[in-house]
Amino acid sequence: MIKSKSTLLVLQGTIIPYEERRNCRSKRLSMHIGKDKVRVTIPTRASKREIQEFVTVNQEWILKNWLKMQEKLTEAAEKHYLSEKAFPLLGQPIPFQTQITNRKRVTLRYFDEGHRIEIYLPAGIPPEQHQSVLREIIEKWLRRKGHEIFQSKLDQFSVLMDVKYNTFRLKEQKTRWGSCSSKGNINLNWRAIMAPEAVVNYLVIHELAHLRYMNHSQAFWEFVGRYCSDYAAQRDWLKVNGESLTLN
Repeated sequence: MIKSKSTLLVLQGTIIPYEERRNCRSKRLSMHIGKDKVRVTIPTRASKREIQEFVTVNQEWILKNWLKMQEKLTEAAEKHYLSEKAFPLLGQPIPFQTQITNRKRVTLRYFDEGHRIEIYLPAGIPPEQHQSVLREIIEKWLRRKGHEIFQSKLDQFSVLMDVKYNTFRLKEQKTRWGSCSSKGNINLNWRAIMAPEAVVNYLVIHELAHLRYMNHSQAFWEFVGRYCSDYAAQRDWLKVNGESLTLN
């Protein structure tokens, strides 16, 4: 049996998502630096004191290797999605190809088979403008697709959670991924549709839970946990990776 508990470490001012995972098969304490968290695997009989001492002894190693991992992730995030001819939807890369045509307008065509996209660019568009034109039409498509996906998930989870929302709008919020007003109006950040589906589900559940609790009390998080048991991991994913959800 495996049991896990998620929290945050603060080492020299650096906040690190941290998970303790008890595993009956483990014979000793071990540690793994992942891209979105530090995980400590713990034998069933290990005490809290042993775990704390293990983390304390290794805190310099943890910080050093966590920062190395984040540096690698930052370098990867700085690569241009558009120059790589792919962009993410629900965490999965959607490849696209461009064609220069005699059409008068920029058009995008999505193929369900193979989950790929073809974008047709008018021959009259100067090459130095291709990047910005591609970004604009892909963002428009992502917003439309995102609205469709979020709407479906809001309808599905609101029934499951026995809550009713009023309206839903897709927005671009610089510092927030979502919000819910006292009138039951829900806003979600369109960029979140590029995150893995588990993160998208968490965001929807989080905002719908505010229809029951307009705060972040223990009761609120317990309600969220009924429908998203690993909400802490999804929340931490956004903290670590949220800035990479963009079209460069």
